[in-house]
Amino acid sequence: MADQSFDIDALIQALQNNPEARQRLLAALLPQEFLALPFQVAQLARTVAEHNQRIERLERVVQQLADTVAQLVGVVQGIVQELAQLRETVNGLIRGQEELRETVNGLIRGQEELRASVAELRETVNGLIRGQEELRASVAELRETMEGLAKAVERLIEWQVLAEQRFQRIEDRLGQLIGWRLEEEYAKHAYAYFGSYLRKIRRADLEEIFEKATQKLSLTEVKDLSRADLILQGQLRFGNQQAVYLVMEVAATLDVNDVTRASRRADLLSRAGFPCIPVVGGEKMAAAVEDSARELDVAIALDGGLMGWEAAFQKRLKMTS
Repeated sequence: MADQSFDIDALIQALQNNPEARQRLLAALLPQEFLALPFQVAQLARTVAEHNQRIERLERVVQQLADTVAQLVGVVQGIVQELAQLRETVNGLIRGQEELRETVNGLIRGQEELRASVAELRETVNGLIRGQEELRASVAELRETMEGLAKAVERLIEWQVLAEQRFQRIEDRLGQLIGWRLEEEYAKHAYAYFGSYLRKIRRADLEEIFEKATQKLSLTEVKDLSRADLILQGQLRFGNQQAVYLVMEVAATLDVNDVTRASRRADLLSRAGFPCIPVVGGEKMAAAVEDSARELDVAIALDGGLMGWEAAFQKRLKMTS
């Protein structure tokens, strides 16, 4: 038994090492159908794979057909809606045709009425033609009259220009006279306006002012300062009794420009070394003067009273102290 087992093991070993011998042994031991089985199995596997691929292609085709059908359904629904709209449009056209027929009938009736109106208009035009001829004659007469009026208007315009020029000269002269009067009024009655705050009020020594101003200001600034309407000087009635100067702009009707000039010239005088307060004075003032004076720290002497002095005093003298 040991020898037989050894021979079988040797045979198995020999067959493993010799593929050709192994094939001959299988051909001798197995039927031909069994030997062809591996080839048939491989062929069957290839056939199954081909069928699977065909099935996948069929599934894709079916899905495409389903999508196409869905699109066709949407298109059909759209066509149905368009048909409904078309039906409504046709009904509207039918109604419009009926209305058009009625309109045409109305136009026919209107045409007959128009013929009658044209006949009346023709008669009216003939009357207008006759009236136009009469109007031409009247226009000729009117033209002669207008030419005379135009010459008269030209003379009136010339007289008006001359009168306005004379009035402007009179107004300017009157403004100067009122300004001079007001300057004298403020200089003469300075105590009535400023006596509660200042003492020894008088006209300032302009020679002294301009002597010092030329040393600290430019020539243009000195000229601007010299155009101030009125410069007064005095001493504080209370406190340290220091000398204080008032730079005044005077006008019958005060405006914002007067406030601006008083503030600017007071700044120049302060720079020249003279503590001062800007003041505007007149008989009346424009609406914006009070706000402008408050903004620029300018006092207002008006109608026997004094406004804004305390604020101007505190800010202006503090600035120069």
